[in-house]
Amino acid sequence: MELLEKYLQAVKFWLPSSQQNDIIAELRDDIRSEVEERENTLGRNLDEKELEALLKQRGRPLLVAEKYLPQRWLISPVLFPAYWFVLRLVLLCYFLPWIAVWIGLVTFSADYRAHHLGWAALGDAYFLVSHALVSAAIVTIVFAILDHMKDKSWLTSDWGPRKLPPVRNTERIPRTNIAFELIFGTIFGIWWLKILWTLTVFETGGIKVTLPPEWHKFFWGFLLILIVNTPLLVYYLMRPYWTRRKRAMRAGSGLLSAVVLFFVAKDFAPVIAQGPTIMAGKVASLSWAITFGLAISFAIAAVVSLIVALVEAWRALRTHSVPPRLNQSVAI
Repeated sequence: MELLEKYLQAVKFWLPSSQQNDIIAELRDDIRSEVEERENTLGRNLDEKELEALLKQRGRPLLVAEKYLPQRWLISPVLFPAYWFVLRLVLLCYFLPWIAVWIGLVTFSADYRAHHLGWAALGDAYFLVSHALVSAAIVTIVFAILDHMKDKSWLTSDWGPRKLPPVRNTERIPRTNIAFELIFGTIFGIWWLKILWTLTVFETGGIKVTLPPEWHKFFWGFLLILIVNTPLLVYYLMRPYWTRRKRAMRAGSGLLSAVVLFFVAKDFAPVIAQGPTIMAGKVASLSWAITFGLAISFAIAAVVSLIVALVEAWRALRTHSVPPRLNQSVAI
């Protein structure tokens, strides 16, 4: 019953994560019992249109889920799941980049480090938390206004289960994503290895940016990453479904990337900019700007790779042989 699974998937999105599986199992049994009762009455199986009519009679997924949601004061249960999702997304997009940039600046800028460690770090933390609270307050106010001004007639207007998102197998690996990652990663990897071997970043218009000889040692680390990741991506492309072993392998490749990027950021040697077209006195400033930008980029990439590795390791521990879980696509 694909139509039933699509309906349950839509209901599941709005439920508390700790109770989703239990509530969905109960709701599935309830709907199947009603289907069997009607089939016994009719003496035949329900066709798809009759099943659709039964689900429409149940009501929109959001309203069905509302019956299981705890009562809230400021924001009603109808909008609270969407509010909580947006709030977490806003805070995540605010905290992670800010912290990553702060760590990069403290690590690679002696002047910034001198003014932002010790008691000064408390000022940075206060700035971060205060702005996060302001962002959370804005999101809360917007949803509170929407909750009090909204017209609920659209919730009871005509709708149909056929309009819901299709059920997705979350254990299947999207081949398009893997193919893009394989092609882009290979092209970028070869281009970056060429730079590390020749030590020339670019040379155009009389301006030449090069890396110092100390960068040669990183060539082998990035070559190892390319040698490890390329066969893995081909393997995922040929067998596009997640298993515990594949998750563990992806976690391992992410950890390898994080380690290599960490050492690049740690032993970062200044980039050299030169050329007759550069104004006198601007060479040092240009070199510093490029060096600083690259150093921050490598530091952020190392943090992101480590996070990916940890997430994949956590997923590997949770992956086992069970039927695909319902994907939490937004549907109302």
